[in-house]
Amino acid sequence: MDRINLTTQGQISGYLIKGITHRQKVFRPGDWGERLMGVITLFVGERRPGLHIASTRLAMPIVSGGIKCLFVSDELRSICPDAFEFVMRFAADNELPVDEQTAPLFSVSPSLARAQA
Repeated sequence: MDRINLTTQGQISGYLIKGITHRQKVFRPGDWGERLMGVITLFVGERRPGLHIASTRLAMPIVSGGIKCLFVSDELRSICPDAFEFVMRFAADNELPVDEQTAPLFSVSPSLARAQA
C-alpha cells in the first residue's frame, strides 16, 4: 500500500502557534489555523495541485496535545517577511503562545514516487 511516511533524515525549523491563549482559553473560531494558512498562501502565491483549498508548504494546521495549532516554517521569514510579520503579529495580538520548534520532513514512499513519475 502506498502511503506518505515521516522520516527523521531532515527537520523543518519553524514556529508552533498554539490555539490556546496565555490565559488558557481555546482560541475561536475552530478553523483559525486553516484561515491563517489561507492568508499566508495569498502572500506567497502558492497552491498545491489537486487540493480544493489554498495551501502552502510554509504553514500547516496541526493538532498537538489536543490543541489546534499552526506550524509556520522558518523559511517564510526569508520568502515573504511581510507574511511572517503578519502571522507573528496575529499571534501576539490574540495572546497565542509561539514556540520555536522543528518538525520532521515528509517523504513519499518509493512505490508512490514511481507511480507519480
